[in-house]
Amino acid sequence: MEVLGAAFSAVRVGDPLDPATQIQMRARINEKRLAKILVYVETGRSESAEIVTGGSRYGSGPLARGAFMKSTLVLGRNDMRVAREEIFGPAGVITPFEDEDEVIAMADDSDHGLGGGVFSSDLNRALRVATRARTGRWINQCNAFPAGAPFGGCKDSGIGRETRTMILDAYQQTKNILVSLGSGPVGLPYGD
Repeated sequence: MEVLGAAFSAVRVGDPLDPATQIQMRARINEKRLAKILVYVETGRSESAEIVTGGSRYGSGPLARGAFMKSTLVLGRNDMRVAREEIFGPAGVITPFEDEDEVIAMADDSDHGLGGGVFSSDLNRALRVATRARTGRWINQCNAFPAGAPFGGCKDSGIGRETRTMILDAYQQTKNILVSLGSGPVGLPYGD
């Protein structure tokens, strides 16, 4: 938790168009969205979650003038609202578990499944968990996928598979018409 908390604290926040910096996280889209994210964090606190780092907006300096929030890491339980709902903000929730069956059950005990990451030094275990869990997934990475790769939510998350030609399948019906250019019939029962 210390290493992860330090990594979250080190996220560079600011204007992503500033060429002098290598910004990793920008402002929220507006004050209303920021307020909604902060309600999740406060709800987590009220449900006894531990805010490892972040959990608030920037209160001073140039970032206080925008809807900027500190990168937030929360340690909680799977029955907490902050762990069960889609926050869509700079907040990650860590929930301890004992074995892969328990973590799969926790991942599947949700109405949502837009994205899930499995991090493990045991690649076989990570593949077992990623294959069994009903969620979008990455292994030993997060939010990295090549352009054109199929991506979409599971369960009540997302609107389907996007950014891929397969989205066109929903709007098409496959039909084949095979034409013989010969002078007579071809194929069974007619012979050659």
